[in-house]
Amino acid sequence: MNRKVFSLFNPAMFILAALALFSCQAEYADTIYTNGRFYTLDDQNPVADAVAIGGGTYLYVGTEAEAMGFAGRKTQVIDLEGQTVIPGLTESHMHFENLGRNMLTAPLDVYWLPLDEMLERIDGAVAEAEPGEWIVARGYNDAIWEAPPHRSQLDKVSPENPVVLRRYCGHAHFVNSMALELAGITSQTPSPDAGSIVRDDDGEPSGVLVSAAGNLVVRHVPPPPALSNEEELEALRLGSEALLAAGITTVHCATGTGMDDIRLRREAYEKGFLKVRVMDAVSENTAREMDAPLIELYDNRYTVRWVKMFVDGSLGGRGAALLEAYDDMPGEMGALRALGQNEDDYALRVAELLEQGFTTRTHSIGDRGNRVTLNAFEKAMEIAGKSPEEARLVVEHAQVLHPSDISRFAGRRVIASMQPVHATEDMLFVEERIGLERARGAYAWRSILNVGGIIAAGSDYGVSPFNPFYGLHAAVTRQDREGRPAGGWFPEQRITRQEALKAYTLWPAYVEFSEDIKGSVGKGRLADFVVIDRDLFDIPADEIHRIEVLRTVLGGETVFLREGSR
Repeated sequence: MNRKVFSLFNPAMFILAALALFSCQAEYADTIYTNGRFYTLDDQNPVADAVAIGGGTYLYVGTEAEAMGFAGRKTQVIDLEGQTVIPGLTESHMHFENLGRNMLTAPLDVYWLPLDEMLERIDGAVAEAEPGEWIVARGYNDAIWEAPPHRSQLDKVSPENPVVLRRYCGHAHFVNSMALELAGITSQTPSPDAGSIVRDDDGEPSGVLVSAAGNLVVRHVPPPPALSNEEELEALRLGSEALLAAGITTVHCATGTGMDDIRLRREAYEKGFLKVRVMDAVSENTAREMDAPLIELYDNRYTVRWVKMFVDGSLGGRGAALLEAYDDMPGEMGALRALGQNEDDYALRVAELLEQGFTTRTHSIGDRGNRVTLNAFEKAMEIAGKSPEEARLVVEHAQVLHPSDISRFAGRRVIASMQPVHATEDMLFVEERIGLERARGAYAWRSILNVGGIIAAGSDYGVSPFNPFYGLHAAVTRQDREGRPAGGWFPEQRITRQEALKAYTLWPAYVEFSEDIKGSVGKGRLADFVVIDRDLFDIPADEIHRIEVLRTVLGGETVFLREGSR
């Protein structure tokens, strides 16, 4: 009897045992990383030694001994030699397409130059230009000049060539007399809606055009030569590689792209030019053309589900809409764009987009602009019958908030997308623009987190450098990269290193509706991580901006490896 049972069932039991062993193993890893210090942002497993990756996701996160249990004959094992690892970083607000285009075409750049150096650069451009040819550049910052901008400064170096310079914030222009003449702007020209022609003491145009007033000149500038399709693809490749080298695995593009841009991005993914994950915001008109959002195409690489809107301009250019006048320009309160001039219509447009499946991200900087957007968002959710979790509406910038409005970010009812480096750049002029008391409600990261809100952090490139470690440093210290001011600018608004890292990882993933698969290092999540050259949580805070990326892994694939790194 025993022999009969043995002969009948032993082979089957052997097979079952083998299958059980195989099922316990789950699957072999493509890659195992050992001997690292993984900061996971997983509260249940905050620091790990090793990870096993297969099929683009984490199979295991924990100890080296258990990770090696996923090793097969074809598994690559990489020893990180004690290096620090953080989740892949998200750039939550930038103008992505411009990154590669600028690398490809090298436009005239006057970014944050002292006035004399800027004029010298323009003088050089004039020497190479034909008579009457437009001189166009971006990046000036009058906050670092000793003298205010006036057309006469540009006239000295360019009397016969029209000059139009765009402020680094993008919401003001500085032009010379010839540009004003070609645009027909005189002392009698009225300021347009949502814009201002700044006048000098004689009542003449000073050459500074705020917000929509800049269009009076810009519309006369001949467009630059269009890039070919091949050049556009190459620009996307260059931009993608630059972001990955900076540790950025996901980018939120805030431009308001069109159908041609979507077609180009899809072609770039299909041809292998794009690797970085792109989350696109389109224009309102483009969203109307689409049947529905595009979700997680190309292995979770490409999503189009946001609409970008604008309600006001910038604080530096005095175009941000304020509840009370600017301290340094009595009577000037900035201007609401057309969108913000009718809250009910604004809310209805957002509600209709929600019903179509799109959520909205609105540029709102001044305390009045932010209040209008918060009002409209709350009305839109009510009209559409959507909860905050279903809607995930985003206020872009949220720079100056009235204290009574901060609580409206509580419980993630509305999400703040903010740029930490803007605080340490804008501190040069904020108190002059709006006074000490209102400045206390500016760039109020700590206040938003204290009421239970979250922040998605970015740079707003090409306004500011896209290096995410500059942003992490600013968020933690409230200082510029020279350590100014001592102790930090309004240091009570600083946030912790872990909060800052969440603002570049987990919290943007929530904005994307991707919090279950992105933003932290954990089993079943997308295997996006960054190996860095020093421990973010152990180094002095003033070193954070010096962190360098050694390796970037996206979906389990090494997409950047610094020369000399393992």
